[in-house]
Amino acid sequence: MTLTQINALLTVLDCGGFTEAGKRLYMTQSAVSQAIAGLEEELGVAIITRERRKAIKLTPAGERIIVHLRRLMGEVNAVKEIAEQEKKSPLRLLRIGCFPSICASVLPQVVRYFEQHHASIKIVPLEANSAEIITAIRENLIDAGFVHMPAEGMFSTPVYKDRFSVVVPDNHPFARQRQIPLNALIGEPLIISKGRYEMSIMALFAGMNVTPKIKYEFNHPSTAMSFIRQGLGIALLPELTLKTLEQPLCSVPLEPAFYRQISLIASEPPVAGSPLQLLQNCLHQLVEAGHI
Repeated sequence: MTLTQINALLTVLDCGGFTEAGKRLYMTQSAVSQAIAGLEEELGVAIITRERRKAIKLTPAGERIIVHLRRLMGEVNAVKEIAEQEKKSPLRLLRIGCFPSICASVLPQVVRYFEQHHASIKIVPLEANSAEIITAIRENLIDAGFVHMPAEGMFSTPVYKDRFSVVVPDNHPFARQRQIPLNALIGEPLIISKGRYEMSIMALFAGMNVTPKIKYEFNHPSTAMSFIRQGLGIALLPELTLKTLEQPLCSVPLEPAFYRQISLIASEPPVAGSPLQLLQNCLHQLVEAGHI
């Protein structure tokens, strides 16, 4: 039984197929299949089912075996991390995926923290949306990332609850209210930022069995702000996004409160003393100090 065989099996299960697993592992599809077949031959049991045009599934024996194999690979990663910590390497990289509002409001504080307290670790950011960040972690292009959507099969720890507010022009009737009930937004022309948090907003209205009146859709919140200033609509925006605006508009809390959960994700749980563990410690301190 080799680490290559185990890794091939776990990657096939994570990717849902041999072709994608081969791409991620830089192996041919045939080599991946042979690695798993060799593992099954050594153990004397089938671990996965192979049926043409059907999704790969674990056999009953595979269901029991895979738990231990994942635990084993976690221990292997822990050993590698300890070895890295003991090396005299002058610099280690921590590749972090961030969506735009995290890049603007949280990442600079993280970089400053590491420069002051862990200068041997360099932060390498990747700006992308949550779906792209999840894919990048699965493909080992980055080590960790901030997302505001579920990441199945990954280590995930909550970081911050980002509250939504209603953003309106200063002369809008809502601007004089202390809070705005959700049902008051029915029929209001909404401006949505695509590829960011529109799914959260749509789910919010779906909970009321209401279809929102979406007037404009843009890729960046700053464009939405320009339209709001001209009285062309209103928007639901999270707190972290509002903090990044150079010229903020009137924002009124939504009632009942509505949040998006921002989490830090990685392929595996952090090992003590690892860059990922240090990042978790940093975020905890920033939240405790009220800087996020």
